Amino acid sequence: MHLFSGIGIKLILALLFLHTLLLGMTQLVVPLYSLALGASQVDLGIIIGALGVAGILLSIFSSVLSDYLGRRTMIFVSFLLWIGVGAVGLLAPPFLWLAWGQLLIGLADLFLWISGIAYLTELTPPGKHAEIQSLGSGVMGVGIVVGPALGGHIGQFAGFQHVFVLVILLGILGLVLSYRLPSAKRPTLERRAFLKQLILSHQAALELLRGSRPTLLAISVTSLGTISWMIVGGSFYLAYLNDLGLSPEVMGLLTTLRASAGMLAGFCFAFLANHIGVVIATLSGFAIGGLALAMTPFLTTVPLLALVGCLGGAADRLRIPGISTIIADGTEQGSRALALALINLSWAATSTVTPPLLGLIAERISLSATFLVAGPFAVLSAILLYTWNRRRASELPRS
Repeated sequence: MHLFSGIGIKLILALLFLHTLLLGMTQLVVPLYSLALGASQVDLGIIIGALGVAGILLSIFSSVLSDYLGRRTMIFVSFLLWIGVGAVGLLAPPFLWLAWGQLLIGLADLFLWISGIAYLTELTPPGKHAEIQSLGSGVMGVGIVVGPALGGHIGQFAGFQHVFVLVILLGILGLVLSYRLPSAKRPTLERRAFLKQLILSHQAALELLRGSRPTLLAISVTSLGTISWMIVGGSFYLAYLNDLGLSPEVMGLLTTLRASAGMLAGFCFAFLANHIGVVIATLSGFAIGGLALAMTPFLTTVPLLALVGCLGGAADRLRIPGISTIIADGTEQGSRALALALINLSWAATSTVTPPLLGLIAERISLSATFLVAGPFAVLSAILLYTWNRRRASELPRS
Protein backbone atom coordinates (compact mmCIF):
# COMPACT_ATOMS: atom_id res chain seq x y z
CA MET A 1 0.00 0.00 0.00
CA HIS A 2 3.00 2.34 0.54
CA LEU A 3 3.38 2.51 -3.23
CA PHE A 4 0.22 4.64 -3.56
CA SER A 5 0.49 6.64 -0.34
CA GLY A 6 2.47 9.66 -1.60
CA ILE A 7 0.77 12.97 -2.32
CA GLY A 8 2.28 13.01 -5.80
CA ILE A 9 0.68 9.70 -6.78
CA LYS A 10 -2.69 10.73 -5.35
CA LEU A 11 -2.71 14.09 -7.13
CA ILE A 12 -1.58 12.73 -10.50
CA LEU A 13 -4.27 10.03 -10.34
CA ALA A 14 -6.86 12.73 -9.56
CA LEU A 15 -5.62 14.80 -12.50
CA LEU A 16 -5.70 11.81 -14.85
CA PHE A 17 -9.29 11.20 -13.78
CA LEU A 18 -10.21 14.84 -14.36
CA HIS A 19 -8.57 14.83 -17.78
CA THR A 20 -10.40 11.71 -18.93
CA LEU A 21 -13.65 13.05 -17.48
CA LEU A 22 -13.24 16.07 -19.76
CA LEU A 23 -12.19 13.83 -22.63
CA GLY A 24 -15.20 11.56 -22.16
CA MET A 25 -17.62 14.49 -22.14
CA THR A 26 -16.20 16.22 -25.18
CA GLN A 27 -15.72 13.13 -27.33
CA LEU A 28 -19.41 12.31 -26.86
CA VAL A 29 -20.65 15.87 -27.34
CA VAL A 30 -18.43 17.02 -30.23
CA PRO A 31 -19.65 14.38 -32.75
CA LEU A 32 -23.30 14.78 -31.73
CA TYR A 33 -23.12 18.58 -31.72
CA SER A 34 -21.40 18.51 -35.13
CA LEU A 35 -24.18 16.37 -36.60
CA ALA A 36 -26.84 18.60 -35.01
CA LEU A 37 -25.20 21.62 -36.67
CA GLY A 38 -25.38 19.97 -40.09
CA ALA A 39 -22.01 18.23 -40.49
CA SER A 40 -21.80 15.42 -43.06
CA GLN A 41 -20.02 12.11 -42.39
CA VAL A 42 -16.90 13.45 -44.12
CA ASP A 43 -17.12 16.67 -42.09
CA LEU A 44 -17.43 14.54 -38.97
CA GLY A 45 -14.33 12.60 -39.96
CA ILE A 46 -12.36 15.83 -40.42
CA ILE A 47 -13.50 17.19 -37.06
CA ILE A 48 -12.62 13.92 -35.30
CA GLY A 49 -9.27 13.79 -37.10
CA ALA A 50 -8.33 17.27 -35.89
CA LEU A 51 -7.75 15.69 -32.48
CA GLY A 52 -4.46 14.23 -33.68
CA VAL A 53 -2.88 17.17 -35.49
CA ALA A 54 -0.96 18.42 -32.44
CA GLY A 55 0.47 14.97 -31.87
CA ILE A 56 1.79 14.77 -35.43
CA LEU A 57 3.53 18.12 -35.21
CA LEU A 58 4.59 18.36 -31.58
CA SER A 59 5.04 14.91 -29.99
CA ILE A 60 8.84 14.85 -29.85
CA PHE A 61 8.92 18.60 -29.16
CA SER A 62 6.64 18.10 -26.15
CA SER A 63 8.91 15.33 -24.84
CA VAL A 64 11.89 17.70 -24.81
CA LEU A 65 9.70 20.51 -23.46
CA SER A 66 8.65 18.23 -20.61
CA ASP A 67 12.32 17.83 -19.63
CA TYR A 68 12.91 21.57 -20.02
CA LEU A 69 9.88 22.89 -18.13
CA GLY A 70 9.26 19.95 -15.82
CA ARG A 71 6.34 17.52 -15.65
CA ARG A 72 4.22 19.67 -13.35
CA THR A 73 4.38 22.71 -15.63
CA MET A 74 3.32 20.66 -18.66
CA ILE A 75 0.35 19.24 -16.77
CA PHE A 76 -0.62 22.75 -15.63
CA VAL A 77 -0.54 23.97 -19.25
CA SER A 78 -2.73 21.07 -20.35
CA PHE A 79 -5.55 22.31 -18.12
CA LEU A 80 -5.08 25.86 -19.41
CA LEU A 81 -5.73 24.34 -22.83
CA TRP A 82 -8.91 22.67 -21.53
CA ILE A 83 -10.21 26.10 -20.51
CA GLY A 84 -9.51 27.19 -24.09
CA VAL A 85 -11.48 24.18 -25.36
CA GLY A 86 -14.52 25.29 -23.40
CA ALA A 87 -14.23 28.84 -24.71
CA VAL A 88 -13.94 27.68 -28.35
CA GLY A 89 -16.88 25.29 -27.94
CA LEU A 90 -19.06 28.18 -26.85
CA LEU A 91 -18.32 29.92 -30.17
CA ALA A 92 -19.98 27.16 -32.25
CA PRO A 93 -21.93 27.26 -34.56
CA PRO A 94 -20.55 27.06 -37.21
CA PHE A 95 -19.58 23.45 -36.63
CA LEU A 96 -16.00 23.92 -37.89
CA TRP A 97 -15.27 25.77 -34.65
CA LEU A 98 -15.47 22.34 -33.05
CA ALA A 99 -12.46 21.29 -35.14
CA TRP A 100 -10.44 24.07 -33.49
CA GLY A 101 -11.60 22.75 -30.14
CA GLN A 102 -10.42 19.28 -31.12
CA LEU A 103 -7.00 20.72 -31.94
CA LEU A 104 -6.75 22.13 -28.42
CA ILE A 105 -7.99 18.87 -26.90
CA GLY A 106 -5.33 16.98 -28.82
CA LEU A 107 -2.63 19.34 -27.52
CA ALA A 108 -3.90 19.05 -23.92
CA ASP A 109 -3.99 15.27 -24.24
CA LEU A 110 -0.47 15.23 -25.69
CA PHE A 111 0.98 17.27 -22.83
CA LEU A 112 -0.81 15.29 -20.12
CA TRP A 113 -0.14 11.89 -21.68
CA ILE A 114 3.62 12.34 -22.00
CA SER A 115 4.17 14.22 -18.74
CA GLY A 116 1.59 12.35 -16.66
CA ILE A 117 2.66 8.82 -17.63
CA ALA A 118 6.34 9.76 -17.34
CA TYR A 119 5.53 11.18 -13.88
CA LEU A 120 4.00 7.85 -12.84
CA THR A 121 6.95 5.81 -14.10
CA GLU A 122 9.41 8.07 -12.29
CA LEU A 123 7.64 7.53 -8.96
CA THR A 124 7.16 3.76 -9.43
CA PRO A 125 9.74 1.29 -8.07
CA PRO A 126 11.13 -1.30 -10.52
CA GLY A 127 8.90 -4.34 -10.92
CA LYS A 128 5.73 -2.45 -9.96
CA HIS A 129 4.92 -0.82 -13.29
CA ALA A 130 2.09 -3.21 -14.20
CA GLU A 131 0.35 -2.48 -10.90
CA ILE A 132 0.61 1.31 -11.08
CA GLN A 133 -0.28 1.44 -14.78
CA SER A 134 -3.26 -0.82 -14.09
CA LEU A 135 -4.40 1.49 -11.30
CA GLY A 136 -3.84 4.56 -13.45
CA SER A 137 -5.74 3.02 -16.36
CA GLY A 138 -8.62 2.11 -14.07
CA VAL A 139 -8.80 5.62 -12.63
CA MET A 140 -8.78 7.09 -16.13
CA GLY A 141 -11.49 4.59 -17.01
CA VAL A 142 -13.66 6.05 -14.24
CA GLY A 143 -13.39 9.43 -15.96
CA ILE A 144 -14.37 7.88 -19.29
CA VAL A 145 -17.36 6.26 -17.54
CA VAL A 146 -18.64 9.42 -15.87
CA GLY A 147 -17.83 11.82 -18.71
CA PRO A 148 -20.16 10.53 -21.44
CA ALA A 149 -23.07 10.05 -19.03
CA LEU A 150 -22.62 13.57 -17.67
CA GLY A 151 -22.14 15.10 -21.11
CA GLY A 152 -25.10 13.24 -22.60
CA HIS A 153 -27.40 14.22 -19.73
CA ILE A 154 -26.44 17.91 -19.93
CA GLY A 155 -26.70 17.88 -23.73
CA GLN A 156 -30.16 16.33 -23.61
CA PHE A 157 -31.72 18.61 -21.02
CA ALA A 158 -29.70 21.85 -21.10
CA GLY A 159 -28.05 21.94 -24.52
CA PHE A 160 -24.59 21.08 -25.80
CA GLN A 161 -23.10 24.51 -25.09
CA HIS A 162 -23.67 24.06 -21.36
CA VAL A 163 -21.22 21.14 -21.53
CA PHE A 164 -18.50 23.56 -22.59
CA VAL A 165 -19.28 25.81 -19.62
CA LEU A 166 -18.61 22.80 -17.38
CA VAL A 167 -15.39 22.12 -19.30
CA ILE A 168 -14.15 25.60 -18.34
CA LEU A 169 -15.01 25.09 -14.67
CA LEU A 170 -13.32 21.68 -14.51
CA GLY A 171 -10.30 23.10 -16.32
CA ILE A 172 -9.95 25.68 -13.54
CA LEU A 173 -10.11 22.86 -10.96
CA GLY A 174 -7.35 21.07 -12.86
CA LEU A 175 -5.19 24.21 -12.67
CA VAL A 176 -5.55 24.32 -8.90
CA LEU A 177 -4.70 20.62 -8.43
CA SER A 178 -1.77 20.64 -10.85
CA TYR A 179 -0.31 23.72 -9.12
CA ARG A 180 -0.13 21.66 -5.92
CA LEU A 181 1.56 18.74 -7.66
CA PRO A 182 5.13 18.16 -6.37
CA SER A 183 7.84 17.78 -9.00
CA ALA A 184 8.80 14.16 -9.58
CA LYS A 185 11.71 15.30 -11.73
CA ARG A 186 13.19 18.76 -11.90
CA PRO A 187 13.81 20.39 -15.28
CA THR A 188 17.01 18.90 -16.71
CA LEU A 189 17.72 21.21 -19.66
CA GLU A 190 19.26 24.64 -19.73
CA ARG A 191 17.81 27.17 -22.15
CA ARG A 192 20.90 27.05 -24.34
CA ALA A 193 20.66 23.27 -24.60
CA PHE A 194 17.00 23.14 -25.60
CA LEU A 195 17.44 23.29 -29.39
CA LYS A 196 20.43 20.96 -29.25
CA GLN A 197 18.43 18.45 -27.23
CA LEU A 198 15.50 18.75 -29.64
CA ILE A 199 17.79 17.76 -32.51
CA LEU A 200 19.35 14.95 -30.50
CA SER A 201 15.90 13.69 -29.53
CA HIS A 202 14.96 13.22 -33.18
CA GLN A 203 18.14 11.20 -33.65
CA ALA A 204 17.42 9.18 -30.51
CA ALA A 205 13.87 8.58 -31.78
CA LEU A 206 15.26 7.01 -34.95
CA GLU A 207 17.52 4.79 -32.84
CA LEU A 208 14.55 3.66 -30.75
CA LEU A 209 12.59 2.85 -33.90
CA ARG A 210 15.50 0.85 -35.29
CA GLY A 211 16.56 -1.05 -32.21
CA SER A 212 13.85 -1.18 -29.53
CA ARG A 213 11.43 -4.08 -29.96
CA PRO A 214 9.19 -2.93 -27.04
CA THR A 215 8.90 0.54 -28.55
CA LEU A 216 8.04 -0.85 -31.98
CA LEU A 217 5.45 -3.19 -30.47
CA ALA A 218 3.85 -0.41 -28.40
CA ILE A 219 3.73 1.91 -31.42
CA SER A 220 2.16 -0.79 -33.59
CA VAL A 221 -0.51 -1.63 -31.02
CA THR A 222 -1.26 2.08 -30.62
CA SER A 223 -1.60 2.92 -34.30
CA LEU A 224 -3.48 -0.22 -35.35
CA GLY A 225 -5.77 0.00 -32.34
CA THR A 226 -6.51 3.63 -33.16
CA ILE A 227 -7.49 2.71 -36.71
CA SER A 228 -9.93 0.13 -35.40
CA TRP A 229 -11.58 0.50 -32.01
CA MET A 230 -10.62 4.01 -30.93
CA ILE A 231 -12.05 5.63 -34.07
CA VAL A 232 -14.80 3.31 -35.28
CA GLY A 233 -15.76 2.15 -31.81
CA GLY A 234 -15.95 5.75 -30.67
CA SER A 235 -17.36 8.43 -32.93
CA PHE A 236 -18.69 6.23 -35.75
CA TYR A 237 -20.36 4.07 -33.12
CA LEU A 238 -22.16 7.22 -31.96
CA ALA A 239 -23.11 8.01 -35.56
CA TYR A 240 -24.55 4.50 -35.85
CA LEU A 241 -26.59 4.97 -32.68
CA ASN A 242 -27.73 8.36 -33.96
CA ASP A 243 -28.95 6.73 -37.20
CA LEU A 244 -30.98 4.30 -35.10
CA GLY A 245 -32.80 7.32 -33.61
CA LEU A 246 -31.52 7.05 -30.04
CA SER A 247 -31.51 10.19 -27.88
CA PRO A 248 -28.28 11.80 -26.57
CA GLU A 249 -29.19 10.65 -23.07
CA VAL A 250 -29.51 7.00 -24.18
CA MET A 251 -26.30 7.27 -26.22
CA GLY A 252 -24.55 8.70 -23.19
CA LEU A 253 -25.84 5.79 -21.09
CA LEU A 254 -24.61 3.21 -23.61
CA THR A 255 -21.24 4.93 -23.82
CA THR A 256 -21.08 4.95 -20.03
CA LEU A 257 -21.86 1.23 -19.82
CA ARG A 258 -19.16 0.50 -22.36
CA ALA A 259 -16.69 2.72 -20.53
CA SER A 260 -17.60 1.04 -17.22
CA ALA A 261 -16.59 -2.30 -18.66
CA GLY A 262 -13.37 -0.69 -19.88
CA MET A 263 -12.71 0.73 -16.43
CA LEU A 264 -13.02 -2.72 -14.83
CA ALA A 265 -10.71 -4.15 -17.48
CA GLY A 266 -8.15 -1.46 -16.67
CA PHE A 267 -8.16 -2.42 -12.99
CA CYS A 268 -7.86 -6.12 -13.94
CA PHE A 269 -4.93 -5.67 -16.31
CA ALA A 270 -2.26 -6.34 -13.68
CA PHE A 271 -3.93 -9.64 -12.73
CA LEU A 272 -4.07 -10.76 -16.37
CA ALA A 273 -0.53 -9.57 -17.09
CA ASN A 274 0.84 -11.51 -14.14
CA HIS A 275 -0.88 -14.71 -15.29
CA ILE A 276 -0.68 -14.66 -19.09
CA GLY A 277 1.93 -11.99 -19.74
CA VAL A 278 1.76 -8.32 -20.66
CA VAL A 279 1.95 -8.83 -24.43
CA ILE A 280 -0.69 -11.58 -24.60
CA ALA A 281 -3.08 -9.63 -22.36
CA THR A 282 -2.64 -6.55 -24.55
CA LEU A 283 -3.01 -8.25 -27.94
CA SER A 284 -5.88 -10.53 -26.92
CA GLY A 285 -7.87 -7.49 -25.83
CA PHE A 286 -7.06 -5.83 -29.14
CA ALA A 287 -8.36 -8.87 -31.07
CA ILE A 288 -11.56 -9.26 -29.02
CA GLY A 289 -12.30 -5.57 -29.50
CA GLY A 290 -12.05 -6.15 -33.26
CA LEU A 291 -14.55 -9.01 -33.06
CA ALA A 292 -16.98 -6.72 -31.23
CA LEU A 293 -16.65 -4.12 -34.00
CA ALA A 294 -17.40 -6.71 -36.68
CA MET A 295 -20.59 -7.75 -34.85
CA THR A 296 -21.96 -4.23 -34.31
CA PRO A 297 -23.61 -3.63 -37.77
CA PHE A 298 -25.78 -6.69 -37.25
CA LEU A 299 -27.26 -5.34 -34.00
CA THR A 300 -30.26 -3.02 -33.82
CA THR A 301 -31.57 -3.40 -30.27
CA VAL A 302 -30.27 -1.44 -27.31
CA PRO A 303 -29.55 -4.48 -25.04
CA LEU A 304 -27.44 -6.21 -27.69
CA LEU A 305 -25.62 -2.99 -28.57
CA ALA A 306 -24.88 -2.49 -24.89
CA LEU A 307 -23.64 -6.07 -24.44
CA VAL A 308 -21.35 -6.09 -27.46
CA GLY A 309 -20.19 -2.53 -26.78
CA CYS A 310 -19.23 -3.50 -23.23
CA LEU A 311 -17.37 -6.56 -24.49
CA GLY A 312 -15.42 -4.53 -27.04
CA GLY A 313 -14.76 -1.60 -24.73
CA ALA A 314 -13.50 -3.84 -21.92
CA ALA A 315 -11.28 -5.90 -24.18
CA ASP A 316 -9.76 -2.99 -26.07
CA ARG A 317 -9.14 -1.06 -22.85
CA LEU A 318 -6.46 -3.62 -22.00
CA ARG A 319 -4.30 -1.99 -24.68
CA ILE A 320 -3.83 1.23 -22.69
CA PRO A 321 -2.03 -0.08 -19.56
CA GLY A 322 -0.46 -2.72 -21.80
CA ILE A 323 1.23 -0.11 -23.98
CA SER A 324 2.46 1.86 -20.96
CA THR A 325 3.77 -1.28 -19.23
CA ILE A 326 5.59 -2.48 -22.37
CA ILE A 327 7.39 0.87 -22.48
CA ALA A 328 8.05 1.02 -18.72
CA ASP A 329 9.49 -2.52 -18.61
CA GLY A 330 11.29 -2.45 -21.96
CA THR A 331 13.02 0.95 -22.08
CA GLU A 332 15.50 2.84 -19.93
CA GLN A 333 14.09 5.60 -17.74
CA GLY A 334 15.87 8.28 -19.76
CA SER A 335 14.17 7.08 -22.95
CA ARG A 336 10.60 6.68 -21.67
CA ALA A 337 9.35 10.20 -22.33
CA LEU A 338 10.70 9.97 -25.87
CA ALA A 339 9.13 6.53 -26.37
CA LEU A 340 5.81 7.90 -25.12
CA ALA A 341 6.18 10.80 -27.56
CA LEU A 342 6.64 8.34 -30.43
CA ILE A 343 3.57 6.42 -29.29
CA ASN A 344 1.58 9.63 -29.23
CA LEU A 345 2.89 10.52 -32.67
CA SER A 346 1.68 7.17 -34.04
CA TRP A 347 -1.71 7.69 -32.41
CA ALA A 348 -1.93 11.23 -33.75
CA ALA A 349 -1.04 10.26 -37.31
CA THR A 350 -3.60 7.47 -37.49
CA SER A 351 -6.31 9.41 -35.66
CA THR A 352 -5.90 12.33 -38.08
CA VAL A 353 -5.70 10.47 -41.38
CA THR A 354 -8.09 7.58 -40.76
CA PRO A 355 -11.38 9.32 -39.75
CA PRO A 356 -11.88 11.21 -43.04
CA LEU A 357 -11.17 8.00 -44.99
CA LEU A 358 -13.65 6.06 -42.88
CA GLY A 359 -16.11 8.94 -43.20
CA LEU A 360 -15.78 8.65 -46.97
CA ILE A 361 -16.49 4.91 -46.75
CA ALA A 362 -19.53 5.62 -44.58
CA GLU A 363 -20.84 8.25 -47.00
CA ARG A 364 -20.11 6.40 -50.27
CA ILE A 365 -20.96 2.86 -49.13
CA SER A 366 -22.57 2.69 -45.69
CA LEU A 367 -21.85 3.36 -42.05
CA SER A 368 -21.87 -0.39 -41.41
CA ALA A 369 -18.97 -0.83 -43.84
CA THR A 370 -16.61 1.01 -41.50
CA PHE A 371 -17.22 -1.63 -38.81
CA LEU A 372 -16.83 -4.48 -41.28
CA VAL A 373 -13.48 -3.07 -42.44
CA ALA A 374 -12.03 -2.14 -39.04
CA GLY A 375 -13.13 -5.21 -37.06
CA PRO A 376 -11.42 -7.97 -39.08
CA PHE A 377 -8.44 -5.63 -39.58
CA ALA A 378 -7.96 -5.49 -35.78
CA VAL A 379 -8.13 -9.28 -35.38
CA LEU A 380 -5.63 -9.92 -38.17
CA SER A 381 -3.31 -7.19 -36.86
CA ALA A 382 -3.26 -8.72 -33.36
CA ILE A 383 -2.32 -12.14 -34.77
CA LEU A 384 0.45 -10.71 -36.94
CA LEU A 385 1.87 -8.61 -34.09
CA TYR A 386 1.95 -11.62 -31.77
CA THR A 387 3.80 -13.66 -34.40
CA TRP A 388 6.27 -10.83 -35.10
CA ASN A 389 6.96 -10.23 -31.41
CA ARG A 390 7.66 -13.90 -30.71
CA ARG A 391 10.00 -14.11 -33.67
CA ARG A 392 11.92 -10.98 -32.66
CA ALA A 393 12.11 -12.13 -29.02
CA SER A 394 13.53 -15.51 -30.09
CA GLU A 395 16.28 -13.72 -32.03
CA LEU A 396 17.61 -11.98 -28.91
CA PRO A 397 20.77 -13.49 -27.35
CA ARG A 398 20.09 -15.54 -24.24
CA SER A 399 21.78 -14.43 -21.05
